[in-house]
Amino acid sequence: MTSPNPIDRAMALASQGSVIPAYRLLEQAMAQGDGLAAATLAEWRMAGQLVRRDIGLARDLFGRAAERGLREALPMHIALLASGAGGKGRDWGRALDLLAQSASSDPHAARQTALLDRLGLTAAGDPASLPALEPLNDLPFVARVPGFLDAEECRYLSELAQPYLQPSVVVDPVSQRFVTDPVRIARSAGFPFVLENPFLHALNRRIAALTQTRYEQGEPLQVLSYRAGEQYKLHSDVLPGPVNQRILTVLVTLTDDFTGGETAFPDLGIRWRGAVGEALVFANVDARANPVPTARHAGNPVGSGTKTILSKWIRQAPLDISGPPGRPL
Repeated sequence: MTSPNPIDRAMALASQGSVIPAYRLLEQAMAQGDGLAAATLAEWRMAGQLVRRDIGLARDLFGRAAERGLREALPMHIALLASGAGGKGRDWGRALDLLAQSASSDPHAARQTALLDRLGLTAAGDPASLPALEPLNDLPFVARVPGFLDAEECRYLSELAQPYLQPSVVVDPVSQRFVTDPVRIARSAGFPFVLENPFLHALNRRIAALTQTRYEQGEPLQVLSYRAGEQYKLHSDVLPGPVNQRILTVLVTLTDDFTGGETAFPDLGIRWRGAVGEALVFANVDARANPVPTARHAGNPVGSGTKTILSKWIRQAPLDISGPPGRPL
């Protein structure tokens, strides 16, 4: 009878509350060349549930996993290099080098490389130029941005989201947790730091530049998919209570093979559908960060086809990604 592998033994120890011995066991396995052990440590560091969250260390551990033959860990390592999440600092050049090296054997990396070449970026990954905003309303501020993305970029985002789509959720005003609710009937895919590949990171920086905010203020990108009959009923994007408020929302139309589905602001008399690649930017608060009731809006029911849009919420201040306190190590 063979003994359990280090991963199984570590999981068993952790489930019994012996987190530190479990972590040390995985470290030993990693030192002996086990890429899966390195990736498991990285996932623990990202989650921050069993041990203290350390995204910078997770970045290095994903890199070690890739060096030890676990190719699945390389995209996560590249994503964290590109974004610099966790305070370790961005290494955009290294991220692009690794992406280019993997492009010959990874079609997804090759596609990203081609898309990045089309974006017109500075050496730091920021947009060299931006399309103009066309104001639709003053208070709250609402503007459309034709040509924010091109058709190929929209196609990529729509296809990238497909494997990740899940029933959409909203923030419960009492528990402050994400829950399913009849107000929002759709599917969504989120792209947190570990999935924020260099193209998505460049897009996040493009949105930050467009809205004159910092990258760190943005929540993870979401792609939303609405099938016939699905909708997001009248709502406000502001969060309940004294929190780091959502001050801005950015939407981008990714597909146009649907009927209905306009984003409607009933108090402003605005109905927006947008051509493929067109963005809509609107404020949810006033100059003092107080919610603006007239910014409420709805995603009208889709008549036929599938509506796919990009959604991005931007906060008043950088997000706190430190993770739960009081964890060991």
